[in-house]
This record gives sequence, C-alpha cells and structure tokens, in this order.
Amino acid sequence: MAVEASTAPPPKGRLLLGAGVFVLGWVVTLATASLVSASSLPSSLVPAVVFVGPKLGVLAAIAILGKPGFAYLQRLVFGYLKPPAEVSPARHRIGIVMFVTAILLGLLERYPMIFVRDSAQFSIRYSLSVDLLLLVSIFVLGGDFWDKVRALFFREAKAHFPWR
Repeated sequence: MAVEASTAPPPKGRLLLGAGVFVLGWVVTLATASLVSASSLPSSLVPAVVFVGPKLGVLAAIAILGKPGFAYLQRLVFGYLKPPAEVSPARHRIGIVMFVTAILLGLLERYPMIFVRDSAQFSIRYSLSVDLLLLVSIFVLGGDFWDKVRALFFREAKAHFPWR
C-alpha cells in the first residue's frame, strides 16, 4: 500500500518547482566550478563546489517535493536509464562488440597519440568518445550483463552456462 502512495505524482506546480531547483543546483555548480577554475581563486575550491552544490540542489528539491515527490521525480527521470534485464541475441552481440571495442581502444589510446600533432585536443575527444562507447555498450547489453560483471567481485559467485 505504501508503494501505491509513493507512485502518485505530487501537484504539478511543486513538481516543476522541485525539478527546476534540482536542475538549477547542477547548473549553478557547473557554472561556479568553471568560474572558480578560470579565476585566480585557489583551484582547491573546485572539488568543494562540485561536491557540495548538487547536494544543496537535491536537499532543496526534497524540501519542496517531499520524500515521496522526490522519489517520483527520480523514478520519472532516471527510470528511462535503467537497462532491460534480458536482451535479444543480436543486441547482445552488438553490445559485446561495442564493449570489447571500447576496452581495446582505451588500452591502445596512448599509442596513436604519438603520431598526432595536436594530441591534447584529440586525446580529450578520443577519451570521451571511448568512454561514451563503453557506457552505451553497458546499456545495450542490459541488466543481466551488469549482474555478470558485478559477480566478478564476489568470490562465491559461480558461472552457469546454459549448455551444460
């Protein structure tokens, strides 16, 4: 019964205001971090700003929406990011190719940079694209794949092969 009560959306005005405050917390944080890093202020302030700013936005959004309203907003926004548990064989193959390609490109990242003149800008773009490819591959592979990766960190976990 508590689950049904928490799935009800809060009033539209509170939902919009809470979402706006949440987004504003991130925008202000990023803007402040870039201003601090560009100014003559000590760069040791950047981590403090980056870690404290979003927390203040979250706390303000929770205060406006209440805990059930914030849970609804969180489920509404991040519910789309949850990968499906099972995927088709073709999607699995595509995801594995993407995953392995991202890992190999990440391992080989430094070697091509020797031959590129403006390697600093190219390196950042290359690194970001490889990281994005890895992230997208995890979503393509689905939730079962993430459970398999997570099982690597548990000594008691056993692999089960369907053909055995």
